[in-house]
Amino acid sequence: MNLPLVIGHRGACGYRPENTMVSFQLAIDQGADGVEFDVVTTLDDALIIRHENALSGTTDVSLKREFSNRRRDGSVDGNSVNDWFTEDFSGSEIATLRAIERVPEIRPGSAKFDGQFQIPDLKQVLEADFLEKRLIVAEIKDGSHLEKSSVPISKLFAESVAGAVPRGKLVIESFNREILEGTRMEMENRGIAAEYFYLLDSGEVEQVKTLLGSFDGISISLSMLFSAEDWVKRIHDLGKKIWVYTARAEQAEHSIEEYYLNIIDTGVDGIFADQPDLLRRVLADRSGSAYDY
Repeated sequence: MNLPLVIGHRGACGYRPENTMVSFQLAIDQGADGVEFDVVTTLDDALIIRHENALSGTTDVSLKREFSNRRRDGSVDGNSVNDWFTEDFSGSEIATLRAIERVPEIRPGSAKFDGQFQIPDLKQVLEADFLEKRLIVAEIKDGSHLEKSSVPISKLFAESVAGAVPRGKLVIESFNREILEGTRMEMENRGIAAEYFYLLDSGEVEQVKTLLGSFDGISISLSMLFSAEDWVKRIHDLGKKIWVYTARAEQAEHSIEEYYLNIIDTGVDGIFADQPDLLRRVLADRSGSAYDY
């Protein structure tokens, strides 16, 4: 059995505030084959790296008096929230914010770094030297931020990639099929190579052939993976890849080794991990490599 890829989920977000350059570099230093991150838009159509378009959970925006009047009612993933939103800020204003730990009660060690790291944009990540020949996995986020954009995010993304010099192999993901298909078209029109993975958090294995279409693979939740024994076989029989999210050491019921081995032994091709070093440590006892450097 081939070993799965170790993909740093928003970097090494078990140790540093997620979706920051420091978190990404730490994931690579810990042995990750690449990093995953989230892309959203701003008021002036800049592409920045944040988990969602609501800002208070991952930045210090609430501490900025100059932005206090920007708080408003809005929605994230269909849920009504009162927050600050990326679509109300320019890229230069986002650059004045600093990242904070999203779940400090679970990760107090990461929370010690609150306020230290800037919010990166897409170009910064694409051109990071430490991602040379590594996987660069961009999840393009759906949400209300897209409603204010004058240009489809698929086009903005492709234009940004075309204007950069990506260091590694680009993989694009989204839960939104229309966004994923649109991005592939925009990228192919510019002659830019990438792989495309459709993200799912629910569904049945019988639907997979229709869902995948001509995408290169699928990324599913751990609960989906363990809901049916034949997920991996069905995907592989279609000649596609299957990745799974998200391995979190905090969820281990017994030992860290048992937790990760249960995922590894399913035969998935890639695992998104919040603590890449712990997954790599378990994989070190297996021979072979999933990635050709």
